Amino acid sequence: MDDLEFRRRLLSAPKDRSDEVLHKILADKNNRQYADNLTSLDNKLEQAFNVDVPDDLADKIIFAHSPAKKQVSMSSRMFALAASIIFTIGLSVGQINWGQVFISPAYANLEGMAMEHIIHGEQFAYDIDENNSEQEVNAKLSTYAYKLNGSFPFHLYYLNHCSFGREHSALHMVFAGKEGKVTAFISKIKVPKANVFFQKGLKGEIVPLEKGSLVLIGEENENIQALSQKITLLLSLNT
Repeated sequence: MDDLEFRRRLLSAPKDRSDEVLHKILADKNNRQYADNLTSLDNKLEQAFNVDVPDDLADKIIFAHSPAKKQVSMSSRMFALAASIIFTIGLSVGQINWGQVFISPAYANLEGMAMEHIIHGEQFAYDIDENNSEQEVNAKLSTYAYKLNGSFPFHLYYLNHCSFGREHSALHMVFAGKEGKVTAFISKIKVPKANVFFQKGLKGEIVPLEKGSLVLIGEENENIQALSQKITLLLSLNT
């Protein structure tokens, strides 16, 4: 894939992290910056279109015309009342936090998405030592509404945005643990509670954050819970 095709692919799908695209991103710092900028822009556009419906919208639509200006028959009043009830119920249903009732597909597959990166894409990141600065960490954390409130205590080998499924992105970090390299993902996917898992000789933990979640994966004998506590204490909302 040449540079032109690489840019065309990312312009049409900013979160594309197929093998070819990922190889181009990791091979050149300018490509990484280009991918970061497009991912950040895509996330900002997503936030801009995510507008809450005002609670009184139903009343404003149904009662836009005052009774003083127009005579309304009893049947029209009944119809308006029925429409108001139906519309209000629809709005109420939209306001329910269904994440507490059903497990979202993104949350249900969070462990799988993280392991997919480890198994198929991590070989590129593991060969890199960017020794990223705290300024770089904060710049990328801001996309996920966070910032560091202290010094990052681990050596950073790799730092970049990555895709989590088709609809989500995450901050992908590789840093030095006590037993080897540890991978962290910070995303906007919300989880109800912490969860420890084991796969393919690796140990991982999913930790809820105020505006998303943290996933850590390391060697089976790595103290993942201690690392997750340190990192969550370092994160504060970027207000």
